[in-house]
Amino acid sequence: MYWNKMTGTGPQAPIFIVSVRYRQEVTAAIEASGRSVVAVRRPDEASRRFAQSASSIAIVDARGALAHGLKVTRQLAAAVEARRGALAVLLSRSDAEAIGDVYEAGATHFLISPFSNSELGQALRFADRYVRRMQETGVSAAVVSAQAALTDTARWHWSTGEGSATISPSLAALLGQPVAGPIDVTALLRRLETPERLKIRRGFRRLLISGSGGDIEHKMLVDGTPHRIVHHVRVLHGPDKQVTGLTATVEDLDAAMLERRLSAHFDPLTGLANQGYAQAWIDQLLGGRTGHDPACIIVQMAISRFDQVNASYGRAVADSLLQAVARRVRHLAGSENAYGERMLLARLGGAEFAIAFAGPTQLKDVVAFAQSLGEAFERPFAVEGRVIHLSSRMGIAAAEADLDGAETLFRRASAALAEAKSAEPNSYRIFMPGEGEDARERMADLQTDLRRALESDELDIVYQPQVDVASQAICGVEALVRWRHPVMGLLPAETLLDVAASAELTGRLSEHIIDKALREAAAWEGPLASLRLSVNVTADDLKFDDFDRTVMGVLRDTGFPVERLTIEVTEGGLMENLDKAALLLSALRDMGVRVAIDDFGTGYSSLAYLKSLPLDYLKIDRSLVTDVVGSPRGRVVVRGIVDMARSLEMDVVAEGVETPEQLDLLVHEGCGQYQGFLCAQPMPAAELAPFIAAWEQGRAAAA
Repeated sequence: MYWNKMTGTGPQAPIFIVSVRYRQEVTAAIEASGRSVVAVRRPDEASRRFAQSASSIAIVDARGALAHGLKVTRQLAAAVEARRGALAVLLSRSDAEAIGDVYEAGATHFLISPFSNSELGQALRFADRYVRRMQETGVSAAVVSAQAALTDTARWHWSTGEGSATISPSLAALLGQPVAGPIDVTALLRRLETPERLKIRRGFRRLLISGSGGDIEHKMLVDGTPHRIVHHVRVLHGPDKQVTGLTATVEDLDAAMLERRLSAHFDPLTGLANQGYAQAWIDQLLGGRTGHDPACIIVQMAISRFDQVNASYGRAVADSLLQAVARRVRHLAGSENAYGERMLLARLGGAEFAIAFAGPTQLKDVVAFAQSLGEAFERPFAVEGRVIHLSSRMGIAAAEADLDGAETLFRRASAALAEAKSAEPNSYRIFMPGEGEDARERMADLQTDLRRALESDELDIVYQPQVDVASQAICGVEALVRWRHPVMGLLPAETLLDVAASAELTGRLSEHIIDKALREAAAWEGPLASLRLSVNVTADDLKFDDFDRTVMGVLRDTGFPVERLTIEVTEGGLMENLDKAALLLSALRDMGVRVAIDDFGTGYSSLAYLKSLPLDYLKIDRSLVTDVVGSPRGRVVVRGIVDMARSLEMDVVAEGVETPEQLDLLVHEGCGQYQGFLCAQPMPAAELAPFIAAWEQGRAAAA
């Protein structure tokens, strides 16, 4: 029996089930559907029993015992992944919020109770398709196999007078044995062709007579293919110098050549393609392109805070973290899109990755994948016993007709990535050529699309909570606009504002956003009814003499309480016409509206102009928040900003807070409020009430 015959999908392959709290109904339902089951009632035996089984699909029934179920899942994950199988976890309804932990433990699927037999059957069919896709992905499977071989040396040990030899797990896999341990030597030799068997017997006899070590080479079928095998044998001696046995490491020469070939094209740490291979792959696509569809679209992704992790925890943890990132990207690529082998995952070096899509493909599909990838980074990584929060930025570029090669495509993606690095975490930017008719036509199309979106109310408002540091209560939300373009997907706010400015729609856009946000917030009830609402205005808005009257008109029409509204304006918008801005903001403040300066620290940041403006809040830009950890200079800058704000009787809000370490330092320096992914990502209005309810429960429990 060879190793590849022990895996598979479909009715012939049993389903492996571990019940943390044994329940018969799942086993019975699967058996009733015609599938066989290997049921394990003792979770501590799960890994050993799975290695002995022929299963490719494992199920951990964690209902009612989530913590223990996650432990079993982590124990099984490596074995299931090595077999390129599927690992599903059954959850209770009360554990639905732990889905992120389930995936982090290594699961590929989940199912929440209560579920019907038909739903269970459908989940198994999904798992079957996942296994087939994983086992058909030759390149990534070969890399995983090669890496696994490098971490576990194939070896055996035989004592004189014994009829069996002890073999390691790696050698057991090579021989097609279900488990490591003792193996009958005579039975093993019978599996070889007669000439090879005689060659081995003569070689062992020679070594035993000479009492010295040496190499024995022979041929053997591995997964049906002839391989050259070398045993590097060492002779063992007792105290009386008599031979007591033999031990050897075993080398598969053909597999070694495969590993050397793979190492030239793939990153040895993550198993993903390297940049050289990715460029060759894309160049091949560009050389054979047809029609007007992009021959390739790439997403170039950079991991934020990786250098800080490396400096804080060391190289070993950093390497493990990169491997965890690669697993998460590979899992997302395998589970959420249908590109299969028309998609290439690569590590470009350091903490940068690339995902390349072969054409024909559409930009909106790649954008949707980038959004899913950004959402995947909202869950922390569990590495070496540590929980580490990371974020990503992405640049997207399409191979247009004028593109001359992969190098240019990567340069364009890098340019888009550079723009994304100044945006919020887990965001992306799309490369748009700055010159030529194509760029002008694209901008004209976007202008037309924006007019239609405003007329049809197609812009969405999402809200990011703001937290009071002293009480840990959510005290307000910032309204943020999102434009989900029908072709380009979710566009960042900066792109929306650029299009609006070029189409001379800035005033209309701002009024639309303020009206929609206030209208939604006016209908909030319960705990939401006391939240302060912040909305952003632009430099162009402050050019209109009647801007204050426009805002008050919206307040009157929507019925939103004026004392709960905060207007946020950026530094650049203020400085274009400081005197006029001061008059308009003073008029709003006299009516009860509060005023905040947004993104402070990226522009002039001068005490002189702050003294001349009617301001209630000063919001520290996310770039300064990022620098506050690990940078003494960054802390000094933040301390100076807080002292400046205090001297002018302003409250300080920190933006873009992602980690507890950042928050601790900001609180120490005197920030009174914060917002960022540490609390929550921006969310639709419908999600605010349940989120705040859960937040308040956690706050009460911690009190």
